[in-house]
Amino acid sequence: MEKRFLDERDMLRGPGTYPIAIDMTGDGIFAAQLAKGRQGPVLRELFRRRMEQGNGDSPDTEDERISVFREIRKNRRFSGRRVIVHLPPQSIFRFPIRFRLNGGETVEEAILRESKGYLPFPLEEAVLDYPSLVSPPPGEGGLYKAMIIAARRDEIAKFMGLLKQAGLVVEAVDFRLASLVRLHRFLDRIPEDPILLCNIGETESMLATVTDKSILAQHYVSWGMRALLDKVRAGFGLKDASRKAEALLRRYGLLYEDRDAWKREVDASKEATAESVSRAIYQIVSPHIEELVYELHKLISYVRSEEHNVSFEGIYLYGEAAVIRHLDKCLERRLSIQTQVMEPMSRMNVSDEGILPDRSGGGPFGPALGLAMRRVTWL
Repeated sequence: MEKRFLDERDMLRGPGTYPIAIDMTGDGIFAAQLAKGRQGPVLRELFRRRMEQGNGDSPDTEDERISVFREIRKNRRFSGRRVIVHLPPQSIFRFPIRFRLNGGETVEEAILRESKGYLPFPLEEAVLDYPSLVSPPPGEGGLYKAMIIAARRDEIAKFMGLLKQAGLVVEAVDFRLASLVRLHRFLDRIPEDPILLCNIGETESMLATVTDKSILAQHYVSWGMRALLDKVRAGFGLKDASRKAEALLRRYGLLYEDRDAWKREVDASKEATAESVSRAIYQIVSPHIEELVYELHKLISYVRSEEHNVSFEGIYLYGEAAVIRHLDKCLERRLSIQTQVMEPMSRMNVSDEGILPDRSGGGPFGPALGLAMRRVTWL
């Protein structure tokens, strides 16, 4: 019964095929697919599109989604029409529960009973899963802990219908954090002590705490790269479509905060100009970073209160984190927890060098790559 979301460590081995993985985020649509290689799986294709109409439920948004799904289907680098998907975050309800079994009740019956009070709609209209379930240890009085994922049946049916209109067939719906955990286990390890997994998006970010046995906490925050890039553009008078703002963040970011590192890395012949620009970037960026630090502090405090002052082993940054130079060093100083920016492509074999993403190291594709690692054994 225990550590159900971690039983997928062998997804890259054994029989089965790799469908196209489609990750619908609050920012856009990502897709990835693996293929069987002589020395393990290789990356077949990566795909990314921003949703110009946003991620609401208007007819224009649905038409845009269908258009993007059709673009994926017509992409010759992808193989087949079968897909596994992440629903958009706003379509998913997440909550932790604790429960005991009543009489002859099964675990599944107890989960349904306890979840009923958390759902904003009738239980009969819900599809539930529990990617993390921890059985009670001795002395806990039979207290189970679980992380529940729920969605409306009609919401799942809606997205399956949109994909069907584009000529794609849904084989499975997965949980974004489970996919990120799957990817992280491929890249590194998940220890007994908690770690923080952070997927930085354009308009929202996913923060989660996991151990090798369970999901301790997870939530989304309205914090992302788009607002930060807008502030840099405004501060330097750059055009909206200019990529100079991103280039400035990659070059300077939070480097000014670490004077020793700044002196080592800045060209001495251009030191005066570099210092002026670096200081200006830091003054723009640091208040925005403090908002993220605040959200991480809240999550850490919650977990420590629930888990009796546990020690965190590390923070791992995915998504757009690589855009902000020295973000890892900044968070490490603020939170006193070792921090690392993850680059998924550093460990991935590719079938064609032409599909490699930009110099972000594939970070924004993290959840999509983790989803793509899920074999479908019944095909």
